[in-house]
Amino acid sequence: MKKAFTLIELIFVIVIIGVLASVAIPKFKNLTTHAKSSGVKSVVTSVQSSIDNIHGKWIINDNMTSFKDSQGNEHALNSQGYPEHLDGNDGNNFSWVLKVPVPSCGDGKTNGCWKEDPQDTYSYYYNSNDVLKLKYNATTGTLECKSGSGKYSDVSECEKVVY
Repeated sequence: MKKAFTLIELIFVIVIIGVLASVAIPKFKNLTTHAKSSGVKSVVTSVQSSIDNIHGKWIINDNMTSFKDSQGNEHALNSQGYPEHLDGNDGNNFSWVLKVPVPSCGDGKTNGCWKEDPQDTYSYYYNSNDVLKLKYNATTGTLECKSGSGKYSDVSECEKVVY
């Protein structure tokens, strides 16, 4: 005699799999958004740490007037000991303070990338609608949230991601 599962047993297993899937799928729904937010937080933290490192060297080295980037090029510090700018407006975002480049928007890329706007303002494009904006304040040496677009048009939404 052949042993096999009955139709009832198979239906019961399918129902259990369906219930498990209905619980698990919503957990993974925002996984990409959470990953991008973690990436943004990582970049902002790295930039801020680098700015603080430069400022610490300024304090220790008796008010030096410039700092060297990872390529050995010198860049000016302001009277408070912070970099006047974070990059050279060349599309390489934060290149003066970071050793490793961050993904830049270019060649039509509008997802998961950074773009420098005028006056030391940086935008992170989650997608074409949701844009997070940060401005570098050279007086205090901090990156500050500004009104972006879409989900990040409110500064408090930016602060939830960055801080």
